[in-house]
Amino acid sequence: MQDNLVEEISTALLLEPVNLHQLCKRLEKELNLSSGEAHNLIYQIVAQLNAKFFPPVAFMELILTEGCNLKCSYCFENEMIKHKKMTEKVAQAAIDLLFDYSQNETKLSITHFGGEPLLNFPMVQFVTEYAEDKARLTGKSVDFNMTSNGILLNESMAEYLDEHKINVLLSIDGCESTHDRHRLDKKGRGTFSRVMKSMRILKRTQPWIGTKMTVMPDNVASLFEDILGLYSMGVNQFMIGHATGVEWSKEKRETYGRELRKIAKWYRKERRRDLRIAELDAEDKGSSFFGCRAGRNSISVSVDGEISSCSKVLSLNNRQLLAKLGDVEYGLTNFSNRFELITCMKLRSACEALGIAEDFQGGCFAANYNETGALFQPGLQEHEFSLLERSIRLEFAPALER
Repeated sequence: MQDNLVEEISTALLLEPVNLHQLCKRLEKELNLSSGEAHNLIYQIVAQLNAKFFPPVAFMELILTEGCNLKCSYCFENEMIKHKKMTEKVAQAAIDLLFDYSQNETKLSITHFGGEPLLNFPMVQFVTEYAEDKARLTGKSVDFNMTSNGILLNESMAEYLDEHKINVLLSIDGCESTHDRHRLDKKGRGTFSRVMKSMRILKRTQPWIGTKMTVMPDNVASLFEDILGLYSMGVNQFMIGHATGVEWSKEKRETYGRELRKIAKWYRKERRRDLRIAELDAEDKGSSFFGCRAGRNSISVSVDGEISSCSKVLSLNNRQLLAKLGDVEYGLTNFSNRFELITCMKLRSACEALGIAEDFQGGCFAANYNETGALFQPGLQEHEFSLLERSIRLEFAPALER
């Protein structure tokens, strides 16, 4: 009887959303299971179905807190509730799920994210040490990353991050006048000087400093000078990203292209062992699939344990997740959403209808939503940026080979 019921449940889960609470009660009654046993059976069935039909999950973002000590004007998380923190119970279940869904992958990665993750530093420590123990027990490895505004970083935190090899990516948009235009605290004050103080603390234990730069239309003209300035201050690696969810005029896009070409020309002039620019180092061989890794081999977990494809998609509406994949209690139960995120059938069809499928793999789901109101409807502005950035990579590719 149990085998037939398991098969029936598997078929139902694949075909349509199921009320998991009712399903648990049914299993308790028909198979004489405890609540915990019924829950575990569903979890195992869901995990097995994911392993059968989908790639392993090797990357996880954990939203350790929805709160942030800053109020950046462009932040994609401004719609978050802003006060909840992840509990140890949710964090433990999330890490267990990552290991359960990693299948044959031996190298896993966890990103401490927020909000501002340093606001919940005890959870950074719990997650890190629990995952380290789990990795030792399973014979796998796990590396850790953190995206932070850096303001709260102190010496003891830096020592802990170094001890546990947690790589920190600082959000710095440029030199003081650029950075302080949009990255403000709750009182409307600039934060550049405080970030630089924290960067100096971090550099003592993490000599290689990486930054995530968000380029806004009103500061794009200084992009090259901002790169030069931050490099002279000790930044080693840049992740340059144009702001999404805002309108870029043709003139501003052209300015972005000119600035990026200046950067590429300077970057290729001589080999610098202490410098990397992700956008210019990337090989342009085209993607083997539409979309990105979100929902494919990477997931994001909210403070409440709900699972989304990535932190950006999660933040679009964290009260009712778009394309929700499941939760840490039962696993990745929404197979139709994961199927669409991986296959991108709707996105591919939309790109083909617009005549851009040959040179555009659909872009970022969250950026699409910000521009078109739909995850799987490509944004034409994002398409323009994609063409621009690719042309610069191709133009300077021979000189940028390392």
